[in-house]
Amino acid sequence: MDRVNNEENSRATQPENKKELRREYILTAPLLPLLIKMAVPTIIGMLVAMIYNLTDTFFIAMLGNKSMTAAIGITFSYVSLIQALGFWFGYGSGNAMSRSLGAGKNEETEVYSSTAVVMALATGLVVSAASLIFISPLTALIGGSASESLQSFAGEYLRVIAISLPFVLFSFTVYNQLRLCGNVKDGMKGLLAGMLTNIILDPLFIFGLKMGFIGAAYATLIGQVVGALVLFILAGKNGNIAVSLTKARFTRENVYHILVGGLPNFARQGITSLSLVLLNMVAAGFGEEVIAALTVSSRVAAVAYMLVIGWGQGFQPICAMNYGAGQYERVRKAFKYNVRVGTVFMSVSAVVLYVFAREFTEVLSRNKDVINIAVDILRIQCLTLPFMAYFATGSMYMQNIGRYYTALIISISRQGIFYIPALFLLTLSLGQKGLYLVQPVADVLAFLLAAVVVRKKGLEYK
Repeated sequence: MDRVNNEENSRATQPENKKELRREYILTAPLLPLLIKMAVPTIIGMLVAMIYNLTDTFFIAMLGNKSMTAAIGITFSYVSLIQALGFWFGYGSGNAMSRSLGAGKNEETEVYSSTAVVMALATGLVVSAASLIFISPLTALIGGSASESLQSFAGEYLRVIAISLPFVLFSFTVYNQLRLCGNVKDGMKGLLAGMLTNIILDPLFIFGLKMGFIGAAYATLIGQVVGALVLFILAGKNGNIAVSLTKARFTRENVYHILVGGLPNFARQGITSLSLVLLNMVAAGFGEEVIAALTVSSRVAAVAYMLVIGWGQGFQPICAMNYGAGQYERVRKAFKYNVRVGTVFMSVSAVVLYVFAREFTEVLSRNKDVINIAVDILRIQCLTLPFMAYFATGSMYMQNIGRYYTALIISISRQGIFYIPALFLLTLSLGQKGLYLVQPVADVLAFLLAAVVVRKKGLEYK
């Protein structure tokens, strides 16, 4: 009987032991090897995410219809806006959970997790229903008005994708909670399961089952459901914080840390999505070729940026947990390591993308006019890519040490404070060529702002 009780107690304490060992490792391990170990799973995940984001565009391009390619682009801008809500709930709760774990407050961690999951699911259901009800005006608003065929394809695609939105919000919330609490691998396993499902089903549905364009939408829907289920299962294993709707507590403090703590991520993702919608609206005046070229060039340029974001995400749990434990100098050193490695990577990436711009864009389009425009846009964007490592890490740094509003300013600067005014000013003064300069101008200004703010606000802790 005693042996049975001892075995049960041992099993009960295993998750707690794993949680404590993970905490101690993040607080004491040598920084550079730790950064690499934490970042590698997220970088792998970003590579798969990169392939995932390119998959629909790649297979749709094989159908040879530029309206279909443009429809994927404008639908993605809307879905990324909804994903911003998942980042909001996930980052806000994940940051609070990580600091609580650093301080040894495990029960508080569970409450943050549950509260955010309930908020994500409820929001997803509401947004999904609203999207289906207002599908026609919605597709026109996000850029579908450029042509009747674009409006038709975008509405058809979005009608299927809208069903997936509750799963999208759940997945991004739980993924970011796992990642920010130090279990990057389990978080990535969940997202990778959904992405790989989509990648496999895309050619099967589009060509094998002869579903054509709409097959890509159903592949995405099934991928989102699979990813959500895998994340739900993994959250209850390996010393993670299990998903439990019953532990949600909507106190003022809990909601504050989730909403204000995740606001920089929501604002960054939301502003990025809004800027994409505005970009498509402005680009519609120059024709479908320009919209398609912007879709192609942005997907290629995003490859390098997504990877440096993956590198930065490995820094985040180290930053938050060490800050929660009062190890401030360790936080500063981790920040410096992260920026240096990221800048080198982005510089090399910029050279590669510039030299092979045509080869990369030809993978995603068969239309010569679209390719020529996309090459011009991509090469201009390459000039400012090296600045993006400092910008991205600076925002994460401010957020993870609890300077939410400072992080918010940095986050919205690139695609909001600088991008949106530049979009209208440059296109009004320079026309289509001005459209190509919008992102590089915004990148330089955002980098300068981040450099000033981080040096002024991030050197001393209260």
